[in-house]
Amino acid sequence: MPGTSASLRLIEHGYAVLPQSVNLQPTASGAWVDTGLQLTLPSAGTYQLDTTVRGNLQASGNNFNVWLQARLWDITAGAVVPDSECIVQQYWLTQADVASLGGNAAASVLIEYSVPGPRSIRLEASRINLQGASIQAGIGSDTVSGRTTLRYERVA
Repeated sequence: MPGTSASLRLIEHGYAVLPQSVNLQPTASGAWVDTGLQLTLPSAGTYQLDTTVRGNLQASGNNFNVWLQARLWDITAGAVVPDSECIVQQYWLTQADVASLGGNAAASVLIEYSVPGPRSIRLEASRINLQGASIQAGIGSDTVSGRTTLRYERVA
């Protein structure tokens, strides 16, 4: 038909689940750890990246400031995905001794990311001991604490 046009938009999407929990306690404070959660953006375009990160953290003593943080890492580009960094969980205590303080938390990040071609993206995490030290730190992914996930949907 004259004067008409049509377009076909193929929906590209993907979803990945962290297969098992990751123990961050043995790693040095501030060291980024590849969690093993990864996916590939299949082609050039703009994508919505969405991650939910489950954390578990515990500290004890009378003066500590510890936290878990996460980010998305573009393996192909060798760089942090902009605006993907987040604090998953933090405990900050300055008072008389406590036996311990701990718990579980979740953080979500939703961003748009434009790429010139296929890209591999992974979730990284680290624990920070600004003052004092954690006695347990990890990224959870199980039926008890919930799943740590990463997904994408192409939007342009």
